[in-house]
Amino acid sequence: MVEEPTKNKLLMIELMLVVLILIFVGAFAIDRLFPTGLVSANTDTVPIVGFVPIEIKSQPIDLFAPEPTSFVIFSEKDAEFELTSLRMTGEVTGEGRAEIVLDNGLGQELMIYSNVKQKQGNLITGMAITEEGKPLPEGAEIEEIDPQQAWLKISPGQDKLNEEPSRSVEDDKVTVEGAFQHACLDTCYMNMKMKKGLYYTLKVRLDPGTEVRINELKYTLEV
Repeated sequence: MVEEPTKNKLLMIELMLVVLILIFVGAFAIDRLFPTGLVSANTDTVPIVGFVPIEIKSQPIDLFAPEPTSFVIFSEKDAEFELTSLRMTGEVTGEGRAEIVLDNGLGQELMIYSNVKQKQGNLITGMAITEEGKPLPEGAEIEEIDPQQAWLKISPGQDKLNEEPSRSVEDDKVTVEGAFQHACLDTCYMNMKMKKGLYYTLKVRLDPGTEVRINELKYTLEV
């Protein structure tokens, strides 16, 4: 028979294990319901979470990258807000690799667009699926925004970008030239804090001889 003190110790250990499991499960559930973020360029947060945007703002813009280029994305609005999705429309010219990423300056990057695609069907034709992100929500209201009153501003960065595209062109992949629309590979649903004085870097990485033009932004936000 197990002595009473030993039995009590075993019960205490079992109770502690149950409490630890309940704490872990509770913390996981809270994190799923109320996600915590990663640190951004100015020590704020840029968590990537999934929730459904219901109103989309459309903003014309004219960004041209004839070579690897960095841009600064920021806001001049006094009110702090959360950017909850970001999509881009534009065009790739040239047969090399091209990609657009959003960088928080502390190691986190969100891929918006890449023209390196998975081949589909006949490998000789080089046909590829679009892989541009999730479609716009059905019935979502799209509001046209005057660039002068826009929530987002983008200006050229001061430093030259010396970075190559991260995706390689393997045997089962191909680069796609031409227009892309509403691209948002990692930015279809996200949660990124924006406020005056806080900025992020938009990077356009290119192979030599390839150019990118971005002519429209579509995004959602929460004030």
